[in-house]
Amino acid sequence: MNPFKTIKYHLYLLQLENYELGRFWKLLIKRGWFLPKEQRKNLVWTLKAGLLLAMAVFLHILFCFLFFYFLTAGLLVFSIEYLVLSILAFLILNTLYPILYTLAWITLWPIDFIVKSVIIFQANLKINKFKKLKIVGIAGSYGKTTIKDVLAAVLSAKFNTMATPESVNTPVGIARWVLKKLNASTQIMIVEMGEHYRGDIKDICNIARPDISVITGINEAHLERMKTLDSIIVTIFEAVSVSKAGATIVLNADDKNIMANYKKFVWPDHKLEFFTKNSNSEKCKVKSEKFNTTNLCWDFFVEGANDAKLHLLGEYALGDADASIKIGLGLGMSPQEIIAGIKNIKPVEHRLQPIKSPGDVLVIDDSYNGNPDGVREAIKVLSRFSNRRKIYITPGLVETGKAAAEIHREIGKQLAGVADVAILIKNSVTGYIEEGIKSGLPTTHYPLPTIFWFNSAPEAHAALKNILKPGDVILFQNDWGDNYL
Repeated sequence: MNPFKTIKYHLYLLQLENYELGRFWKLLIKRGWFLPKEQRKNLVWTLKAGLLLAMAVFLHILFCFLFFYFLTAGLLVFSIEYLVLSILAFLILNTLYPILYTLAWITLWPIDFIVKSVIIFQANLKINKFKKLKIVGIAGSYGKTTIKDVLAAVLSAKFNTMATPESVNTPVGIARWVLKKLNASTQIMIVEMGEHYRGDIKDICNIARPDISVITGINEAHLERMKTLDSIIVTIFEAVSVSKAGATIVLNADDKNIMANYKKFVWPDHKLEFFTKNSNSEKCKVKSEKFNTTNLCWDFFVEGANDAKLHLLGEYALGDADASIKIGLGLGMSPQEIIAGIKNIKPVEHRLQPIKSPGDVLVIDDSYNGNPDGVREAIKVLSRFSNRRKIYITPGLVETGKAAAEIHREIGKQLAGVADVAILIKNSVTGYIEEGIKSGLPTTHYPLPTIFWFNSAPEAHAALKNILKPGDVILFQNDWGDNYL
């Protein structure tokens, strides 16, 4: 066994849990102390990771020196016996790097906190210099990245627009991005706001207080960390309660948790807008929508402009288009400018991303979607391909806490009337999907899906060549990281 690989593995687990020591130790106990045979991803060598390794190595050498020092009563006398004992101590410590990383992180945390605080302070100062800058904050349990990309495409048709890149949704990540990218020519800044704990979105708003706050939806995502749905609701609505005075609040009217709770968080001077995917609603700006299974897009029109094509698969994209139209109009865009922006919208990688493969196989990559509402929408997308054999592959969802059984049985029930084949990865939740499938009622047109079980995602992917047929459509739903396997 390569000892350095095990040391890297321990650091990798710490990085996976965002350097939260409590979660790191739980994951270490779950995954095992030593390097497993299967590891989906690798350590990313960031400055923090490098510093932690350097500090852990320093502590390793320091403890070995202190051991030798006390062993020789401070005389530092060399002998074969002392040397052997010191080497033995070195080798033992070599297996205890989780403890060394813990001590290293406790030692470095004050410095890390100060550095982050300075970066955030500098970013806030920079933003406040640009008085005409409009900030759009996007929060929600699901749909943030897609609506961010839709808004960026639409608003860019008229304004110099910048939007947070993929996976940049934490205070320090956003602050670094602001310091690097924001300049005097920027007119619109779109910020995706991530949340794991209460106060996370408030911290982001204190850096970039929104002029326009968009709430995409609220569900049980992150229930494992936040414990209750009420806590999730309060956290996500921080994007509203910490917005600027007179801010425009744009809410998803199709989400029951938003509609049941928004009045508790809006201010009297807030300007409320609601968006919806329901084109039959009088308030929806998207009209006469129809999904085109050949061109993989939604055909619709907007009043005052030409017909439009939206090259996204999910029906929720119509709601995103409705939101972008309303925000665009509110910022002074014409319908023609908005349609020009909509034409530039492209599928988001790993979020209902269509990929045409050899043999007329259509792959729908939804591997970054890990929430119940997103799964429900993905299964709807799959159902529209009535002329193809439909295959669904998943390891299930993570961080669903006590609701895991109910959520995954419901996924199985939805699949029962849609999929021809369900490929499941063995873990703590996919058994509930099987239960849900088997509880469904087969019909002449929709028999229950054939279920294939595999021990790991790589094993399942390797077997696809024997499962797929020309003309199939296969949906890859979610992709568990090593901290959830």
